[in-house]
Amino acid sequence: MKLNLLYLAAFWLIVFACVRPTDGNKTAISYEMENFRLESVAGCTSDTMDCAYFEVNYPRFSGLDTAAMRRLSKQMDAFVSMGNPEADGQSMREIGEGFINDYQDFRNEIPDISGGWSYTADITVEVLTDTLLSLMVKEEYFTGGAHGGYGTYFINIDPRTGADFTLSNLLRQGYEPTLSSLGEKSFRTVRELPDTASFMENYFEFPDDKFVLNRNYGFTKEGIVFYYNSYEIAPYASGPTEVLIAYDDLRDWLK
Repeated sequence: MKLNLLYLAAFWLIVFACVRPTDGNKTAISYEMENFRLESVAGCTSDTMDCAYFEVNYPRFSGLDTAAMRRLSKQMDAFVSMGNPEADGQSMREIGEGFINDYQDFRNEIPDISGGWSYTADITVEVLTDTLLSLMVKEEYFTGGAHGGYGTYFINIDPRTGADFTLSNLLRQGYEPTLSSLGEKSFRTVRELPDTASFMENYFEFPDDKFVLNRNYGFTKEGIVFYYNSYEIAPYASGPTEVLIAYDDLRDWLK
């Protein structure tokens, strides 16, 4: 459904005005993209790429409250750790160094094996307002085997406090059935499934064969995105599924 531009403009005015700080001298929040990269000691310049590298492109903010910046940095670090429980609480540099060291240990144990390891992540700003900062984290990695891995995740916070910005911050109480219905409609459209088609018979795994929105969501200028990564509800070969629910379809539920 094509979005109504006037409605969208009104929506963002509401988001900006929800709890706009009253301090007229408050520093505006801004950011610049930065690159962080670590490589094996010998570097990654050979044609064989028998090395490891860890690279993250991420936004560095100015104007954020100190507590909010600290919490945001912790979340970004956690999302580039590939879910490694041993990396809990580590900085991006420590995570990268651990990745490089693990590769070197692996090569020391099996020196005859060829090939390298790689990890790349892009953290992009999808929405930045007075009350909402939504980031998308897209990662790809390879540590040997038949294929690598990849995923997309989101970070949503209130930039004034660092507190999580959830669906309940945007939508009125009781929104869940409507949101789920719209999500299923979008999912079936993306996956080209008829309205009555069984998810299970099409190799999608939902509890009791009933559609469920996951908790991996973010906010864009067009709407709310729910992202199902590979393996989450379907085999790897099926790939990920992105579900977009337009704000225009939720206008009756916006706070």
